[in-house]
Amino acid sequence: MNREIIKNIIFGLLIILSQILIFNHINLFGISSPSVYIILFILYKTNYDKTLLIILGFLIGIIIDLSMQTYGCHTFASLTVCFFKKWVENYSFGVNSNLPNAMVKGTSLTNRFTYFIIITLLHSLLYFILLYFNSELLLTILLSTLFNSIITFIIIWIISNLIIEK
Repeated sequence: MNREIIKNIIFGLLIILSQILIFNHINLFGISSPSVYIILFILYKTNYDKTLLIILGFLIGIIIDLSMQTYGCHTFASLTVCFFKKWVENYSFGVNSNLPNAMVKGTSLTNRFTYFIIITLLHSLLYFILLYFNSELLLTILLSTLFNSIITFIIIWIISNLIIEK
C-alpha cells in the first residue's frame, strides 16, 4: 500500500474519532457543536476520484448521524458539500484548482480562506436548515449557522495549518 494512503486513512480515523468522542460533546453558546470532520472533505485532493469522495461523504455523514442521532442531517450536508466541492474549488482557486496541491502551494491566503469558509458555511447552513426544518426559526437557523461556522472554521484552519507540509 502507498504510504500516503495509509497516512490519509489514519488521519481520517483520528478526525472521525475526535469528532465522535470530543467535538460532539462540546456545546458552545448552547447551539454550536463544531463539525471538524469536514476537514476531510476540504483536504481531499483534486486528483483523487470524485465518486470516492461522495461515498466517503455518505459514510462519514452516516457515522456522525448515528453517533449524534441527527436523523440524516450530517449525511445530507456532507453529501452536498462533497458534490459541490469542485465548483467551490474552481471559484476559490481559479486556474490553480486543477492542480493536486492547489490548496497547499501556489495560492494566496485569501483563496484558501475563501475555500474554507464557503465549504464550512455551506455545510453548516444545510445542517441547521434540516435540523430545525421550520421557516419560523429562520433567525435561529442563521445565528446557529454563523456561530457554528466561525467556530468550525477556526478549529479547521488551525488543524490544517498544523498538518500541511510546507
